[in-house]
Amino acid sequence: MPKNISDCENTLDPERCKSIEEQLESGVVNIAPPGSGLSHTKVAGPAIAFKAAPNEKVLKNAGSFIVFGTDRPDSVASGYGAQGAQNANSIDLVVGRMASANEGKGPAPGSMVDNSFGADAARIYISQLADLDKNFGIEGAPLPTPRSGIAIKADGVRIIGREGIKIVTGRAKGFEGFGNKGETNSLGGELEASPPIELIAGNFVGDKKVPGGQFLPSEKISVLQPVNLGKNTRDAIQELSDIVGEIWSALFNFALAQSGVNTAVGVNPIMPWIPAAVAVATPIHLSYVINSLYHTRVNKTMWELNYLSPMGSKYICSRNVKTT
Repeated sequence: MPKNISDCENTLDPERCKSIEEQLESGVVNIAPPGSGLSHTKVAGPAIAFKAAPNEKVLKNAGSFIVFGTDRPDSVASGYGAQGAQNANSIDLVVGRMASANEGKGPAPGSMVDNSFGADAARIYISQLADLDKNFGIEGAPLPTPRSGIAIKADGVRIIGREGIKIVTGRAKGFEGFGNKGETNSLGGELEASPPIELIAGNFVGDKKVPGGQFLPSEKISVLQPVNLGKNTRDAIQELSDIVGEIWSALFNFALAQSGVNTAVGVNPIMPWIPAAVAVATPIHLSYVINSLYHTRVNKTMWELNYLSPMGSKYICSRNVKTT
């Protein structure tokens, strides 16, 4: 969090950056003191100039910019705009240029700055032709380049839909005029049937090494993995539960049969030690095998209801989020 809401260290006019208390004490004030920023009046701040390219039109208000130009992630020597590419038009909405520079203090007053997709505070970048993954330092399966693209970057991003949100890849349905193959990309190229959706936490998609132990070998685990489909996962666990149930039934029937055998051999005048052994084994069978199996069956049933049933409190399928 910033130390002060109003940062006066980087202003070119320190007189305008007196504290509000000082300005109020200087005389009777009927309006918001100049430079205070109260009630959305102008606030003193660092004077920073943007190095606009010759083909750019810049709309600026304080630290807010809208730049109409061509693809340019950094200086005028960057992007497809620097290569003279046609159809590389862009709209760049950015606030807080170089905000994180100098450990968050920002650039020095009077600085001339370029675009910085790393240090600028927040932006929405729209380009007709761009290498978005490269420009924003994003790992994962790269978007085929060059392509049109939109990128949103800030400390926090929220996408809110009161009646739902859909993240969709691939061709739109119902559009006419594209021929038998349907909608194309922005360059007229053919689209994949199901382009991927990747959710990458930490911007890392490599392998993670898991150290082993005395009995377990070390192994590498892929960080980026496919998402499970809820109903298929539920069905797989249900089938495994049925297999466990079959094993339970076989073991229970064996315990019942063994109890019958014990009863039959429990009377043996020739070998008197057998009845004694049966007398000990029978209550053990009843208490620690058959009774335990009954408890296992109850636990298994409750587990299925809790995790595999839509009525369960820990149902493994999301009731709101769906994926293909």
